[in-house]
Amino acid sequence: MPDQAKEDALKGYREILPPNVSLGEATEAYKEVDDVAYAISRLPLGAPRALKVICVGAGFSGLAFAREVELGNLPNVSLTVYEKNASVGGTWYENRYPGCDIPIHNYQSYYAPAKDIHTYIEAVADQHNLRKHVKVSHKIIGARWIEERQKWQVNIVATDGRELMVSNRVNKDGEAGEPFTEECDVLINAGGCFNDWKWPTIPRRETFKGQMIHSAAWPKNVELKGKTVALIGNGSTGVQILPNILDDVEKVYVYIRSKTWVTASFAQKFAGPNGANIFFTEGQKRHWAENPDEYLQYRKEVESELNSRFLLYLKDSNAQREALGYSTSQMTEKLSSKPEIGEKLIPEFAVGCRRTTPGNGYLEALCSPKVEIIWGGIDSFNETGLLAANGEQRDVDTVICATGFNMSFSPRFPIIGCKGVSLQEKWDDNPECYLSVTAADMPNFFIYLGPGSPLGHGSVVSSLERVTEYIAQFVRKLQTENYSSVVPKPHIPRAYQRQALAWLDKTAWSSNCASTYKNGKPDGPLISLHPGSRLHYFELLKHPRWEDFDWTSLCEEEDLIFAWLGNGFIVEECKEKSEVDLTWFLPPVEAAKMIKATF
Repeated sequence: MPDQAKEDALKGYREILPPNVSLGEATEAYKEVDDVAYAISRLPLGAPRALKVICVGAGFSGLAFAREVELGNLPNVSLTVYEKNASVGGTWYENRYPGCDIPIHNYQSYYAPAKDIHTYIEAVADQHNLRKHVKVSHKIIGARWIEERQKWQVNIVATDGRELMVSNRVNKDGEAGEPFTEECDVLINAGGCFNDWKWPTIPRRETFKGQMIHSAAWPKNVELKGKTVALIGNGSTGVQILPNILDDVEKVYVYIRSKTWVTASFAQKFAGPNGANIFFTEGQKRHWAENPDEYLQYRKEVESELNSRFLLYLKDSNAQREALGYSTSQMTEKLSSKPEIGEKLIPEFAVGCRRTTPGNGYLEALCSPKVEIIWGGIDSFNETGLLAANGEQRDVDTVICATGFNMSFSPRFPIIGCKGVSLQEKWDDNPECYLSVTAADMPNFFIYLGPGSPLGHGSVVSSLERVTEYIAQFVRKLQTENYSSVVPKPHIPRAYQRQALAWLDKTAWSSNCASTYKNGKPDGPLISLHPGSRLHYFELLKHPRWEDFDWTSLCEEEDLIFAWLGNGFIVEECKEKSEVDLTWFLPPVEAAKMIKATF
């Protein structure tokens, strides 16, 4: 263990040590052997040394970790969350397009619009006192692991305060002032995978003179009333946008290159007629607020319904066959006024190969006289509009690009780990990741929604909460068991990815379609998805497999590996007045099960 790392650790231990050594308090055998072991010997078992954590991004993930710290679940952790945008919210600060297709039960309606989701996140930050941990308008531009310090050096630059900062490797717009460096013991990348958005790769895009909008950077005050609009893309976002702008626009040209399933609503039996949205009344919301047990039961029923649908993602299952038949029937019925649309839109690939999209009102919108579908590719942009591959020109006022994100998972800023290994270079080739949270050669580094997360099944928020609990267990172990660093064993992410890809081959996601899950390629590897249901994922996160990791002790001698057992007492025993039950080992016993005396 390098001397500098030991000195840093001793400083942390001294902050929680009493100033003077009491008689019999320390293990004197360690006094001349190892300074760290001697310091720990004065502490009760479980006393946490100080750690500094830096988190990238203040969306759902970053705020979930901040709440873990704020609740006191990680005592003696100093946290800074750096957020490149002007406020918290992450994806839902940036994605303001009209529409939502996942039932989320914390809002004003069954399918919440982006504005309600962002308002909720802001309320979470305020009500849980999380903003004190967050520095907005600061962008992480690099990180390097310093082996001799057992710390990360993180490079940060302030922005000019603009509302939205683009997240990719090349764009430096909005960066202001001189970069500065901070050190931390633990680095968490909570930057997410839904904010490195992609413009369409169509020639001469810059020549268009009208308004151009990307769905992932939707302006606050978009005026589409009476406009002629081109909508590029029929993935989940484009499907949500069309019915939500139809009433305002004069005309919409919808450019469709790929077939897609427009499916039944998620947990449809809880939605409105035919899967329509439900707007909760003030009476309903008040009743739930006054009866939290009923509200919890409602939430559980919705989540249970979402969980029960995972079987359809197995491409040879009865559930998949039923979904195929039902979806075909529903789409055909909703497109009955224009059956020629169904002939070109209904796919041959499995339901779920592309992200399943309820698309409330989308098929009906395609049949509207306001809508004209342009099938196939786009040749180029020009000053007044778009030239389709079939030679047809359409002049428009506004172009909406619902063209998705870069889902390569390779980080947007350089991250250099052990022995100079670049995570960017490594993951550009193949993003091997263990449980979507840790990576080889990257000590004390954790990721939210990395490669292999359950993006394809239900809302990700519950997954983020489970990842938070998982990461917290590692941080606590580093704090209380005298370790300076932890990293997956070199073969673990590779072996885990092999298992994942082998399992995913039998799923609907592996069908022949261009999807977000394959970063837009029909034959791309399914590196983005977890090999199982989200309940399967949650179970794996409950109890970390410590044997899959290499741990570096702050004591050099192997025989001092148990120095963290400390002074022979636990923390609560050393308090004048404990607030926990120190007789927890005596469980309550029902009267009927009590052993009756026989003497």
